[in-house]
Amino acid sequence: MSEEISLDIADRAILDLLQRDSGATLDRLSEVAHVSSASAWRRVKALEAAGVITARVALVNPAKVERRLCVFADVSLHDHDDKKRTAFERFIAAADEVMECHSTAGGRDYLLKIRVRDVAAYEAFLMERLLAHPSVASAVSSFSLRELKFTTALPI
Repeated sequence: MSEEISLDIADRAILDLLQRDSGATLDRLSEVAHVSSASAWRRVKALEAAGVITARVALVNPAKVERRLCVFADVSLHDHDDKKRTAFERFIAAADEVMECHSTAGGRDYLLKIRVRDVAAYEAFLMERLLAHPSVASAVSSFSLRELKFTTALPI
Protein backbone atom coordinates (compact mmCIF):
# COMPACT_ATOMS: atom_id res chain seq x y z
CA MET A 1 0.00 0.00 0.00
CA SER A 2 1.38 3.40 -0.88
CA GLU A 3 2.27 5.85 1.83
CA GLU A 4 0.65 9.28 2.10
CA ILE A 5 2.98 12.25 1.98
CA SER A 6 2.67 15.57 3.75
CA LEU A 7 1.50 18.37 1.46
CA ASP A 8 1.78 22.02 2.40
CA ILE A 9 -0.52 24.78 1.18
CA ALA A 10 1.66 25.56 -1.86
CA ASP A 11 1.72 21.88 -2.93
CA ARG A 12 -2.06 21.73 -2.55
CA ALA A 13 -2.52 24.87 -4.66
CA ILE A 14 -0.28 23.43 -7.38
CA LEU A 15 -2.15 20.10 -7.38
CA ASP A 16 -5.52 21.82 -7.44
CA LEU A 17 -4.57 23.90 -10.48
CA LEU A 18 -2.88 21.03 -12.35
CA GLN A 19 -5.98 18.86 -11.89
CA ARG A 20 -8.07 21.55 -13.58
CA ASP A 21 -5.43 22.59 -16.16
CA SER A 22 -2.57 20.19 -16.79
CA GLY A 23 -1.01 22.72 -19.17
CA ALA A 24 -0.78 25.52 -16.60
CA THR A 25 2.40 27.55 -17.02
CA LEU A 26 5.06 27.79 -14.32
CA ASP A 27 4.15 31.45 -13.96
CA ARG A 28 0.53 30.53 -13.25
CA LEU A 29 1.54 27.73 -10.87
CA SER A 30 3.85 30.06 -8.96
CA GLU A 31 1.12 32.70 -8.81
CA VAL A 32 -1.52 30.42 -7.26
CA ALA A 33 0.98 28.77 -4.91
CA HIS A 34 2.59 32.08 -3.89
CA VAL A 35 6.10 30.77 -4.61
CA SER A 36 8.75 31.54 -7.21
CA SER A 37 8.67 29.87 -10.62
CA ALA A 38 11.79 27.88 -9.70
CA SER A 39 10.14 26.70 -6.48
CA ALA A 40 6.94 25.76 -8.36
CA TRP A 41 9.01 23.73 -10.86
CA ARG A 42 10.89 21.94 -8.02
CA ARG A 43 7.60 21.19 -6.26
CA VAL A 44 6.03 19.74 -9.41
CA LYS A 45 9.11 17.56 -9.97
CA ALA A 46 9.04 16.42 -6.33
CA LEU A 47 5.32 15.60 -6.55
CA GLU A 48 5.99 13.56 -9.70
CA ALA A 49 8.94 11.75 -8.09
CA ALA A 50 6.83 10.93 -5.01
CA GLY A 51 4.10 9.45 -7.23
CA VAL A 52 1.52 12.08 -6.23
CA ILE A 53 1.31 13.28 -9.84
CA THR A 54 1.11 10.13 -11.96
CA ALA A 55 0.35 11.67 -15.38
CA ARG A 56 -0.63 14.90 -17.07
CA VAL A 57 -3.37 14.36 -19.61
CA ALA A 58 -5.94 16.07 -21.78
CA LEU A 59 -9.57 15.12 -21.22
CA VAL A 60 -11.38 14.30 -24.46
CA ASN A 61 -15.12 14.79 -25.02
CA PRO A 62 -16.42 11.22 -25.67
CA ALA A 63 -19.21 12.45 -27.97
CA LYS A 64 -16.67 14.14 -30.26
CA VAL A 65 -14.72 10.90 -30.77
CA GLU A 66 -17.59 8.45 -31.27
CA ARG A 67 -17.64 7.14 -27.69
CA ARG A 68 -21.03 8.58 -26.77
CA LEU A 69 -22.45 5.53 -24.94
CA CYS A 70 -21.34 4.89 -21.36
CA VAL A 71 -22.12 1.50 -19.83
CA PHE A 72 -21.37 0.17 -16.37
CA ALA A 73 -21.00 -3.61 -16.26
CA ASP A 74 -20.96 -5.68 -13.08
CA VAL A 75 -18.93 -8.80 -13.86
CA SER A 76 -18.83 -12.11 -12.01
CA LEU A 77 -16.11 -14.69 -12.58
CA HIS A 78 -16.61 -18.47 -12.55
CA ASP A 79 -14.09 -18.80 -9.75
CA HIS A 80 -11.34 -16.79 -8.14
CA ASP A 81 -8.15 -18.73 -8.62
CA ASP A 82 -5.09 -16.62 -9.39
CA LYS A 83 -4.66 -17.88 -12.95
CA LYS A 84 -8.22 -17.03 -14.02
CA ARG A 85 -8.26 -13.67 -12.23
CA THR A 86 -4.94 -12.71 -13.81
CA ALA A 87 -6.15 -13.76 -17.27
CA PHE A 88 -9.29 -11.64 -16.85
CA GLU A 89 -7.34 -8.62 -15.60
CA ARG A 90 -4.93 -8.86 -18.57
CA PHE A 91 -7.92 -9.01 -20.94
CA ILE A 92 -9.42 -5.89 -19.32
CA ALA A 93 -6.11 -4.01 -19.40
CA ALA A 94 -5.94 -4.59 -23.17
CA ALA A 95 -9.60 -3.71 -23.89
CA ASP A 96 -9.70 -0.13 -25.21
CA GLU A 97 -13.44 0.10 -24.53
CA VAL A 98 -12.90 -0.31 -20.78
CA MET A 99 -12.17 3.07 -19.22
CA GLU A 100 -12.11 1.87 -15.61
CA CYS A 101 -12.08 -1.46 -13.83
CA HIS A 102 -12.64 -1.87 -10.11
CA SER A 103 -12.38 -5.08 -8.11
CA THR A 104 -15.40 -4.98 -5.80
CA ALA A 105 -16.82 -6.63 -2.71
CA GLY A 106 -20.41 -7.75 -2.67
CA GLY A 107 -22.51 -9.54 -5.25
CA ARG A 108 -20.16 -9.08 -8.21
CA ASP A 109 -16.40 -9.30 -8.67
CA TYR A 110 -15.62 -6.30 -10.92
CA LEU A 111 -17.25 -3.06 -11.98
CA LEU A 112 -16.32 -1.84 -15.45
CA LYS A 113 -16.91 1.57 -17.00
CA ILE A 114 -17.12 1.08 -20.75
CA ARG A 115 -17.28 3.71 -23.52
CA VAL A 116 -18.44 2.72 -27.00
CA ARG A 117 -20.06 4.31 -30.05
CA ASP A 118 -23.57 2.90 -29.60
CA VAL A 119 -25.66 -0.03 -28.35
CA ALA A 120 -24.61 -2.22 -31.29
CA ALA A 121 -20.94 -1.67 -30.46
CA TYR A 122 -21.62 -2.53 -26.82
CA GLU A 123 -23.51 -5.67 -27.78
CA ALA A 124 -20.57 -6.79 -29.91
CA PHE A 125 -18.11 -6.13 -27.07
CA LEU A 126 -20.36 -7.86 -24.52
CA MET A 127 -21.23 -10.94 -26.57
CA GLU A 128 -18.07 -11.50 -28.60
CA ARG A 129 -15.44 -10.51 -26.08
CA LEU A 130 -16.54 -10.02 -22.47
CA LEU A 131 -18.98 -12.92 -22.07
CA ALA A 132 -16.83 -15.05 -24.37
CA HIS A 133 -13.87 -14.74 -21.99
CA PRO A 134 -13.36 -18.11 -20.25
CA SER A 135 -13.12 -16.53 -16.77
CA VAL A 136 -16.42 -14.62 -17.01
CA ALA A 137 -19.59 -16.21 -15.63
CA SER A 138 -21.94 -13.27 -16.10
CA ALA A 139 -22.28 -9.52 -16.61
CA VAL A 140 -25.08 -7.14 -15.69
CA SER A 141 -25.16 -3.91 -17.71
CA SER A 142 -26.45 -0.49 -16.73
CA PHE A 143 -26.60 2.25 -19.36
CA SER A 144 -25.91 5.85 -18.42
CA LEU A 145 -28.78 8.02 -19.60
CA ARG A 146 -27.09 11.31 -18.77
CA GLU A 147 -23.87 12.28 -17.05
CA LEU A 148 -24.71 14.62 -14.18
CA LYS A 149 -21.19 15.02 -12.82
CA PHE A 150 -17.81 14.07 -14.15
CA THR A 151 -14.52 15.03 -12.58
CA THR A 152 -11.07 13.58 -12.30
CA ALA A 153 -10.05 16.16 -9.68
CA LEU A 154 -9.56 14.83 -6.17
CA PRO A 155 -10.39 17.18 -3.29
CA ILE A 156 -7.00 18.41 -2.08
